[in-house]
Amino acid sequence: MAVKFSEDEIRLMLAHAVEEYPKECVGAVTGGGAGGKMEIIRLTNRQDQLHESDPENFARDGRTGYFVDPKEVFDLTRRVEEKGEKILAFYHSHPDHECYFSQEDHAAATMWGEPVFPGADYIIISIIGGKAREAVIFSWDGKSFSPSAKLPVES
Repeated sequence: MAVKFSEDEIRLMLAHAVEEYPKECVGAVTGGGAGGKMEIIRLTNRQDQLHESDPENFARDGRTGYFVDPKEVFDLTRRVEEKGEKILAFYHSHPDHECYFSQEDHAAATMWGEPVFPGADYIIISIIGGKAREAVIFSWDGKSFSPSAKLPVES
């Protein structure tokens, strides 16, 4: 089931995607604790560094991929658990491409055919020519991640 987002939360995710254009942005949405407030957390896309250091094994750069240091994800997970919250969603952008859940997205979100973060949704934000065009929530349907809702995007 897709998480419900406020206008401010949507605005923060879209702004992040626009600011990072023409590179992919990546972030997380946390919450679900006693306070009920969600937080949009920007994560660091390290894909360019991987590409620069080893272009043979990391052919994609930050315009067509993202990589978050596992330590950054571990630290995020630990902070969220300490606060009694959950990771509700992850988001990233597709610069100059439509919203779709790619094979790379699926591989990053699953391990041995199951979600790495059970219950977390994944939001793909399409940024065309530097402007947000579409944002789609993908939710686990028991076999893969499928579109479950669209977020409102002002053009």
